[in-house]
Parts: sequence; structure tokens; C-alpha cells
Amino acid sequence: MATCGLATAFAGERYVPQLLRVRCDRFGDELTVRLLPGQIPDDWGQAAERLAYAFRRRSGQARSTARPDRVVVRLVRRDPLAAVVAPLPVVDVPELDGLPLGVDEDGQPYRLRLAGSHVLIAGATGSGKGSVLWSLLRSLAGGIRSGLVEVWAFDPKGGMELAAGVPLFTRFAYDDPDSMAGVLEEAVKRMRLRAARLRGVTRQHVPTPEDPLLVLVVDELAALTAYITDRKVRDRIKESLGLLLSQGRAVGVHVVAALQDPRKDVLPFRDLFPTRIGLRLTEPEQVDMVLGDAARDRGALCDRIPESSPGVGFVVLDGVREPVRVRFAYLTDDDIRQLGRDYRRLCDDTDQEVTP
Repeated sequence: MATCGLATAFAGERYVPQLLRVRCDRFGDELTVRLLPGQIPDDWGQAAERLAYAFRRRSGQARSTARPDRVVVRLVRRDPLAAVVAPLPVVDVPELDGLPLGVDEDGQPYRLRLAGSHVLIAGATGSGKGSVLWSLLRSLAGGIRSGLVEVWAFDPKGGMELAAGVPLFTRFAYDDPDSMAGVLEEAVKRMRLRAARLRGVTRQHVPTPEDPLLVLVVDELAALTAYITDRKVRDRIKESLGLLLSQGRAVGVHVVAALQDPRKDVLPFRDLFPTRIGLRLTEPEQVDMVLGDAARDRGALCDRIPESSPGVGFVVLDGVREPVRVRFAYLTDDDIRQLGRDYRRLCDDTDQEVTP
């Protein structure tokens, strides 16, 4: 405790935190500790990595409890997320309050809430952003087939990542920034029309086949907000995204965006994403840029995720202090093509719009 900065001295006496409980399992040790006066859980979060090394463990994380005078420290000896997660089953009616996307450190299915939220995914090349996107689309596939969910996909990299799932998409825009700006503006018009129709009727949209949930999937957000040289087109895109992110949740319009470069000038909308996912990042500073201030001190060590663990990341929700470590399911190219064949939209081929 002294060498990790968690002991203190007062009036000539030395005080150390009290160890209340130890629970061990096959992956690590969980310690419940009574805080000293003047300590907060963040103090333990900043020291958790030092504690892990002191006890010869792989990693450490501290989290608060229902009691304000206690903290739980988790010291991991063996990674519970070392194994690749296979594609999860598809249900006919997706549970928008908890879409299964992978598993957490307790070995339980991790469920992501899409209803009332937008999702930001950030990670370096090869970190597994595709695992998150395709796991999310797979969890929505039953609703896509029935018409309960409508997906508009944007792939500024020429369609390389998302093209395999074209049968799942109502709109698929790629390559041409001006065309993508136009599709985003159409989404804003649809959002406003729906808001006008629901105003005074309900405060939360309930999707139906006649009025489906609209999910906008953007594979590389920076290509739309920072790398476009035409300033007018870039400004149109930023304006549309700002409106969709600030006004879309209540009317059933949701943005799911992936990002490789988390610099602040590339990520102007971070605070409008209530759900943020950090995969492997290259620098410690990038963690807080993506997940929020002090996220790394609270255990989101995205810069420590090895290249051999694509699809492993930390999820941070607005209003929830501690990040959750998750491994997202991995879909092969064959899995994605099969998903498109099995759950393609129930419409004529002419009903789909592909915008190069």
C-alpha cells in the first residue's frame, strides 16, 4: 500500500486501507477494500496497474461499489477473453434494449443497448472494428428481414468493409462524398418528418414494419468529418451528423460510427455518443479522447490490448463510471455473406439504393 501510494500518515501514525474480503476464481482475485478517509475510487484506479505488477498479475482494475467507503480491486492472472467468440445466434425480433454482441470478463453474454443511444467505435488498424459492426448487424438481422429495422450504410473506403452485407442495407453509399452528404441530408429530413408526426403523441419512437428503426452505420467517420478536401461538402456532412446525433435518438434514428484516428480535430461529436467502445489504440492519450476523461485511470487500458486480441475492447456508457471489458464476436467473410443471404430485406431488388 505504501509503495503504491495508498497508505497515509497523520499525527505520527501510519494508516493503511483495510482488506475486507477476497474472492478468487480461475481467472484472478477480487479484493474488497475499505477506503481511508480522503480517498476516492479514482485513487485506486490510478494505482491498480501498480498493484497488479506488485502481485505479479497480468492487469488490475478498480471499481466503486454501492457503499461509498469501499472499492473492489480485480487482479487478473489469466485472460478470460483470450478465446475467439463465435457468431451469436440470431433472433427473429431483436431486443433493442440489449443486443448480444459478445462476452464480458465474467463469461456472460454482453448486451449493448441501442434504443435511445448512438454508438462510437474507435480502434487502430486490425483492432477488430469489423467485429463490433458485424456483430451489431447480426444481432439486428431478424429485424432487418422483417422490416422492423432499416440500415443505411456508409463506407467511404470504397465499400471494402461493408459491401459483403449489401443485401442487409436499404441504402448503401460509398466513395463519393457529395452523394454521401446527400444521403445524410435525406436521413435528417426523415428524422424531422417523424419528429413532427410523433410530437405530442409519444416521447419515444416504437419501431414497426411501417415505421422502422433507422440505423446509420458509418465505417470510417474521419473520412466524412476530416479528410474531405471540399469544405462545403464537409460542412454539409458535419451539419447533418450533428443534427442526427443530437435529435435522432428519441425518434428512432441511431448512428453507429467506427473511427480509426481519434484525434480531437477528427472527433468533434464524441460527447453526442452515449455509448463509446475503445478497441486497441496506439497511445495512452487516445483512450481519454475516445472514451472520456479519466477513462484510462478507471481501467480502460486500450493501449495495452495486444495485437493478437482483435475484437477485445472497453465499453463506456454515459452515467456509468467503470468501463466494461468485452470481446466481440468474430464473423468470417463467409459468415457475413451467409448472413446477407439468410436475412436479406424482404423487398424487391429495385427497392434498394446503392450510391457510389
